[in-house]
Amino acid sequence: MHPSLSVVLPIYNEAGIAAAVAARITNFAASRPDYEFLLVDDGSVDGTPEILSTALAKSSLPNVRLLRYAPNRGKGHAVLFGFRQTKGEYLCFTDGDLAYPLDYLEQIAVALQESDVAIGSRTPCRASQGAPNLRRRFLGLAYNRLVHFILGLPYADTQAGFKGFRRASAQRLFSLLQANGFSFDVEILFLAKKLGYRVREIPVCPAKDHSYKTGKVKLLRDSASMLIDLCRIRIRDWLGLYDEGKTRTP
Repeated sequence: MHPSLSVVLPIYNEAGIAAAVAARITNFAASRPDYEFLLVDDGSVDGTPEILSTALAKSSLPNVRLLRYAPNRGKGHAVLFGFRQTKGEYLCFTDGDLAYPLDYLEQIAVALQESDVAIGSRTPCRASQGAPNLRRRFLGLAYNRLVHFILGLPYADTQAGFKGFRRASAQRLFSLLQANGFSFDVEILFLAKKLGYRVREIPVCPAKDHSYKTGKVKLLRDSASMLIDLCRIRIRDWLGLYDEGKTRTP
């Protein structure tokens, strides 16, 4: 029986929390035999894959696997690499440091019954609880405004690392994807809008024990890079580089 939902978790240089991550995933997966979990190590150099491999071997769950490659290729590549190994009718990716509680996966599966793409939105959570980091909050809002202005995307939150797809939608979208880094989230949504897919936003709140200090995004440097990537997405569209038939190789 194919699992109903395949979950890809890209992870990079998280040796400090890798054992805890593996424990949380295996505990959840043990009660969800119809889900599969694929942890994709994106070329870590700090012992993360060895820690994960040891931890997962102890549980021996058939629906939890570790995939790895080297060198580091970026979050977008890790997600695509994982998706190509999945079996589920619905596909989802979420941050490998488990920024969001796994209980939200059920909401993703339900939303995908009536939509082509489902995305997490932190906006309701921020409004009720406030942001944990004012600078990050400000840069996030500014970036989202640029996304609206440059790409015309109507979504409240494009960057939450919690997105799901029907299998056919994922295959079509990822065949056109160009970005490997953090901007690939926006490119996916731009392509979904361009192809006329139904996108459902789901309110999500980061896990209370998640620390933004461990994030791999350097706010000022990567914000500038992501702005450049927005312009690249628009230029690619103008040049017809998102025309179907031009598939990417992982």
